[in-house]
Amino acid sequence: MKSFPFYMVNAFGIGPQSGNPAGVCILDEWLSTKELQGMAQQLNLPETAFVIPAKNETWSIRWFSVIKEIELCGHATLAAAHCIFEHRYKNESNQLSFRSKGGLLNSRKHEDGTIEILLPTIPLSAGILSANLVEGLGAYPAGVWMGNNYLCLFDSSGNLKSLQPDFPTLLSLKGGQGIIATAVDDSGEYDFISRYFAPGIGINEDHATGSAHCMLVPFWSKKLGKVKLFAQQASPRGGRFWCEDLNEFVSLRGYADLFLSGELTF
Repeated sequence: MKSFPFYMVNAFGIGPQSGNPAGVCILDEWLSTKELQGMAQQLNLPETAFVIPAKNETWSIRWFSVIKEIELCGHATLAAAHCIFEHRYKNESNQLSFRSKGGLLNSRKHEDGTIEILLPTIPLSAGILSANLVEGLGAYPAGVWMGNNYLCLFDSSGNLKSLQPDFPTLLSLKGGQGIIATAVDDSGEYDFISRYFAPGIGINEDHATGSAHCMLVPFWSKKLGKVKLFAQQASPRGGRFWCEDLNEFVSLRGYADLFLSGELTF
């Protein structure tokens, strides 16, 4: 058995006990996929990031939910960057990169304490409003688009917040990892709000989903005619994002707060 440094971080939070919890485990070499999945299942967090240091401020990263490996996870990337910048791995630079299966992800720490990550934009196409989608959401969206998730537009933030999904029905949907529900923020505090449902990866409703904004940011940037956007994820814990549409990438900036640290023995 070996011990590894471990951190639990709340990412994209609005205050105490908000944002999305992520595990961050610092490895010195890759374990098998089975071992990494077993560790993530034991931790029982929405996602756990496993990182290994490399050269020139570049780290290798993989993400796991409790049931499967994830292709891209924004909040766990933000959490990993926070741990590297603030804890035992701090260096003079305020920039670093993560090498993932999907490519290179850049991160930067700002003077106000926020951390910025760049994620690849995910293109959208018109989707189909199926009976299962309507039944699963319990409401009719005003429009549906497809990328790696379903994106469902609602006509008011009140309707969005009142959704009570039927998760077994949503689980039956094909063609997307999860379902993004979004609306303009009627209060005017944010440009848009969203919720994210992903029972297929073991998360009925996620707290603050960076990867969903790979679709949301270009969608709302085009719809509102703005490059810079301020967004809220209207989950029970709540999440907050400063966003920018950079064409091929989206910039997401937010706060990360350490909740606990220790060692993981496996």
